[in-house]
Amino acid sequence: MPIDDYWRKLIPEQIKNAPDFSGVYEFADILQEHIFIGKTESLAQTIQEIFEKGELAFAPVSFFRFHATQDFEQEYTKLIEEYKQLFDKLPPINQKLSDEQ
Repeated sequence: MPIDDYWRKLIPEQIKNAPDFSGVYEFADILQEHIFIGKTESLAQTIQEIFEKGELAFAPVSFFRFHATQDFEQEYTKLIEEYKQLFDKLPPINQKLSDEQ
């Protein structure tokens, strides 16, 4: 099941509301379709860094949502597995980054 939260626009005013806490996050394109699932020890810092870097892989990202949790590794694995069960593949950016490694 995806993160139970509403989509926020990927803009500075919304990013600053992300907590400085560990958790999982999802990015979506302009149609609010999942394109990335991530995990981090600091939601605020990671989302801010991705926004500021402007990496080409993340160019399609328009929205984000998150879930703060100490069990972010376990939650991440669960979200990825659920996505793969539904779509028989990784989210597009996860796949692209996986192929580059």
